[in-house]
Amino acid sequence: MENTEQRKKNKKVTIKGIVKEYNDATAFEIWEGVRDNFIFGFIGATIVVFIAMKTDLAVLFGYITYYFFMGKIVNRPKYVTKLGQMIVFPIPSALGAFTGYKLSYIILQLIIK
Repeated sequence: MENTEQRKKNKKVTIKGIVKEYNDATAFEIWEGVRDNFIFGFIGATIVVFIAMKTDLAVLFGYITYYFFMGKIVNRPKYVTKLGQMIVFPIPSALGAFTGYKLSYIILQLIIK
């Protein structure tokens, strides 16, 4: 019983902490992280589809874009807050990857024609 209550208390503290971190951050800081992580996920997912479709020009373009953008991702400060670790990085990255997966077929059609 005590263990369950402790977990609930820790969960509340985490949510309150994330809300506090959100309020402490500027809108630009959050937008920049969301934007960059979405693009990172998008580019990574399109490469997978390009490889599966064996479209060499698209694969080459995808890798060039991915590694160019990787320089920006790797050289930025690490996420030290729970807001960054639990929301700003994983959610936009996953949404970007899914969007890239879905739109990559359309992109391929534009390249091939």
